[in-house]
Amino acid sequence: MRRLGACFFSVLVSGCVFAQSAASTAHPSGEARVVRVQIGYICGWCGGLAYRTDLTTVGRRFVRRGLLDSTNTKKLPNRREQRAITRREWETLVRSIDANALKAVPQEKGCRPCVDQPESWAVIEYSDGSKISVNYAPMSEPAPVKAMKIPGIAITFFP
Repeated sequence: MRRLGACFFSVLVSGCVFAQSAASTAHPSGEARVVRVQIGYICGWCGGLAYRTDLTTVGRRFVRRGLLDSTNTKKLPNRREQRAITRREWETLVRSIDANALKAVPQEKGCRPCVDQPESWAVIEYSDGSKISVNYAPMSEPAPVKAMKIPGIAITFFP
């Protein structure tokens, strides 16, 4: 019985040691990495033949842009385009992000879209699940958001 208990204990301890060493090699520096960047614009009161939402998402391997919520979906259906990005484009974007400056941007109190005003935003998502989110009026883009090097993507309106 002692041998069985000792065997169980040694398997349990070695399993914990291997699990800890595997977890520690996943992120040797211990820093969270940027996994996704999103910038967007929404305008609830926009009238005429226009899109109300413009959303660009950049991941490690892609950039995706969508024009959504048209006032006339028959003439302007939702458009989504995606393309692969290079490692250099991704690294340039990640280096251009100043997390401390983004956290220091003053946030407006209230909800601009709730009262039919346009709003823009930028969201940086990290590998540990944390996010930095900045909301701002479309014509007053904060300097840290302007500094981000978002890869461009063209949208074809009429094929």
